[in-house]
Parts: sequence; structure tokens; C-alpha cells
Amino acid sequence: MNRATPLWSQDEIDSIRKRAINMEKNGTIDDTFLDWIRDRGLFKMFVPEQLGGKMADLPEALNLFEEAAWIDGSFGWTVTIGAGGGFFVPFMEPEVCQSLFSEPAAVIAGSGYPSGQAVAVEGGYRVSGAWKYCSGARHATMFTANALIEASSEARSDGAEFADSPPVMRAFIFMPDQVRIEPDWDAFGLKATDSHTIRIEEAFVPAERTFSLVEPYGVYQHPTYRYPFSAFAAATFAAVSLGIGRHFLDEAERMVAGSREAWHAAKPGRVAFTEQRIAEGRCAYEEAARKFKFHVDLSWRELKERGTVTEESEREVSLQARAAAQSIRAAVESIFPYMGMGAIMEHSMLNHIWRDLHTACQHTSLVSFQ
Repeated sequence: MNRATPLWSQDEIDSIRKRAINMEKNGTIDDTFLDWIRDRGLFKMFVPEQLGGKMADLPEALNLFEEAAWIDGSFGWTVTIGAGGGFFVPFMEPEVCQSLFSEPAAVIAGSGYPSGQAVAVEGGYRVSGAWKYCSGARHATMFTANALIEASSEARSDGAEFADSPPVMRAFIFMPDQVRIEPDWDAFGLKATDSHTIRIEEAFVPAERTFSLVEPYGVYQHPTYRYPFSAFAAATFAAVSLGIGRHFLDEAERMVAGSREAWHAAKPGRVAFTEQRIAEGRCAYEEAARKFKFHVDLSWRELKERGTVTEESEREVSLQARAAAQSIRAAVESIFPYMGMGAIMEHSMLNHIWRDLHTACQHTSLVSFQ
């Protein structure tokens, strides 16, 4: 059940889907499709207009992420991760933002895990480390990653050192020539996302190319920048999961329609049984998406009216994001066993979508440990 969307023509959707299996074999999105993303400004969806961005409201962006993931999982993940880096803009030194984000192709890849070490030196820091799962590493124009600053390397204004203080975590901005990409992304899904390890060895980062998510500069203002980051991340990944899941339902319907006569001849009740499972899956998707979007919209109105999102709303958005992802995954699982032997072949579109969905839903933002 393909359909053109407000952002993508039917020909473009067909082009991306025709290349999906080959792109996952190559482990990367075709340059043509990356150009389409850049031309539509999707990597700069959370970048201010002053820097050439589109600066979307979060609910609008989530709809676009779901749409892109419905076209193809790796394509949607690439759009979502690339756009998400714009959330860091208000926390970066404004002149640095002007320098790094003004170019049309600007996009961040990186990691939030503090798996690097930094030492304060004159004018900045010397940083080393390795960070896994940096989606978009191949086409990034800059990289961000967290590192722990060795306490003894930070001097107080009176000349004393914080020898007994715990290390401080800070985010660092690296240029591509400082980064070595280790092509180790071998997951069974979302294969075309270039989610590789990046390694930094003794790279100098000037102080102005560091930032903290609790220290905004206040130059660039937009409600999205005040949205709680944990809920923001969960919501974006949930949108991707919903889009991939909806694609699975569409593809399952297409497969049943194409196999109707053969299935009916072999097992007369198989078509009706499978169609019922798909219909139930469609209902599960619609209910999960409705609840998730309701709470996102509620928190967004709260933010715009009060200037902040309450802790209760933040928890509810994260909860509904996890619930939506797990609901669509469960719906897909209830259908997959009845789609025949063709569904277990990695070259089949249904298998491709199934693997992408399970990979997306594996993100810790979408998994409850309670």
C-alpha cells in the first residue's frame, strides 16, 4: 500500500525501496538519497533558521521521522539521527555554531557514552577514546562525543588543583580529520546506517568546541531546545519504530494479496487467518501511535504554555514511547510466522523490514528495565 507523502513523491519512495536490499549489503545509504535528505533540510530540522536550518516543532519532526522510516528503516534512522544532532546547537558556543552549522551539508554523528578521556591543556583539552554505534559516521561533517576530564588536570583560579574531585563529563566536538572510523557495524538490521565505532587519539579540542547539556548559551531559542533530552530521544526512536512497523504491515498485506490463489489452493483458511492477524496488527499500531502522539502533543502544549515540561509528563512520554515500540514489535511478531518460507529469506523485503524493526526497538531508550 504505497502512497506518495507531502515530502516524498511516489517515484522517490519506489527508488529508495528498490535500492534498500543493496544498500544494506553495501552498509550505507546511497549518495543520491543523502543528497535528497540534505536538499530538504532534514539533517537541519532542529537547527535555527539563522544558521540555515528548518527549526521544526517536535511533533512535526516526529511525523517526518515516522514517514522516512516507513519508506525504509535505514533511511528513516539516518534522517532521525542526523536531525537529532541539532538539539545540541543552543549548548554550543555561538561562534562555533556559525562556523559548523552554516554549511548546507552540516550533520553530526557521535555518541553520548562517556567512553573517552580528556586532559586539560593550554587553550583546551587533549582527548582520546573510542565510541561505538555512531550512526551516520560516513557522511558526518562533525562528531560529538562525551569524555571524562581527569580531575587533576583542571586547575582552580587560585592555582590549586581538584586532586580529590571526581572526573567531570563534557561533550567534545571533533572534526572529521581527527576521527578514525572503524567499520564494525555488523547488526542484523539497520545495516545501511554507518553506525560504526569512531576512535580519537590524542586530539586537541579547543575549549570553545566543548559543551554541556546543562549549560545553554541562551542565544538560540526554541521550545524544542527546552524539551527534556531523555524524552526527546525516546520519542524520536519510537517514531522510527512506528514507521518501520507500518511498513511491515503494508508489505504483509501486499504479500498476502500476491499469494492469495496459491495459499487458498494449499490451505483454504490461510488467507483469511493471515488477513485477520494483519488487521489486528493494524489496530495495535493505530492504538499505540494514538496514545504516543497524544502524550507528546500534551507535553508540547504544556511546554509552550508554561515554558517547561513537568517530570510527570516527561515520564509519560518516555513510557508511551517504549510502549509504542514494544506494541508494534509484538504486533509484527504475531504476523511473521504466518508469512511463509519467503519471509525468512534475507533478500525478501518483509525480512528486511522485520530485522530493521527489531534493531530499532533494541535501543535502550525503548526498553524498560522495570
